[in-house]
Order: sequence, then C-alpha cells, then structure tokens
Amino acid sequence: MEEIVKCHLGDILNFRRGYDLPKTQMKDGTIPVAGSNGIIGYHNESTPITPCVTIGRSGCLGIPYYYENCWAHNTVLYIDDFKGNNPKYLYYLLKTLPLSSFGGGSAVPSLNRNHIHPIEIFYIKDLQTQKRIVDILSVLDEKIELNRRINENLE
Repeated sequence: MEEIVKCHLGDILNFRRGYDLPKTQMKDGTIPVAGSNGIIGYHNESTPITPCVTIGRSGCLGIPYYYENCWAHNTVLYIDDFKGNNPKYLYYLLKTLPLSSFGGGSAVPSLNRNHIHPIEIFYIKDLQTQKRIVDILSVLDEKIELNRRINENLE
C-alpha cells in the first residue's frame, strides 16, 4: 500500500496570483483566459506555467480548473510550482478541499494564498500512484462530459 503523507498544502504546491488583463487588452487568440468562474475570453499569450491549474481568488472562490494552457487572470490563483507532483493529481486533490471556506472580504469575497498554504492535507507522494489515480478519474470525467453532451443533445 502506498504511503499517505500528512503535510501542509504549501508543501506540495505553490499558488500565485494571476495577471491583470482587461477585456480591452485581450488580443485575438486561442488561449483561454481563466477567470474565477472558468473561461472568460481568449488571448494570444499564456501564463508561463503549463499545464495551468487555477482556483477562484475573487468572486467565485476556491473552485479548481485544469487547462493544458491558459492565461491566469487576476481573479484566480494558479499553481506556479507543482513541487514534483503530477499537476492533474493536484487538481483532483484541490477538488476535495473546502477552499471557499477560507475566503474573506465583505462586498466581494476573496481568497488569500497565505490562508490556504497552511491547510493540513493528506496526499499520496508516489508519482506512479498519482498517475494511476489521474488515469482513473480522467476516464470518469470524460464519461461524465460525454453523458452531459448526450443529455444536452436530447433536450
């Protein structure tokens, strides 16, 4: 059995705030601009880290998204250091955490990376096991998406 390690979230990844990009400065392109609620537009440049795993930082908090390539908007936090872990494994791990409960602010909720890096978590350190978990969950995600498209078509 693989060892499950208890550590802090910041021990296995590092979040960084995304970059400002007003709609008026978005240039025609195919790179998704990742906002706190998903894709908010397209641009011709990407954030230098790929793949791109984001969570909502402002507005819609803590929901993880996975992109092969994206521009991380300033309304998100993105992982700029996977610390040797499988990026998609970290995405699935983030989906299990109640990150939105660490938000603050009154008018517009916001999430500070300094408040979530210290969260205690359990994770599997072995990269082969991380890959096997990703392979299984990715197949399930593909099936769910296929079923969603079938249902949409039937409606």
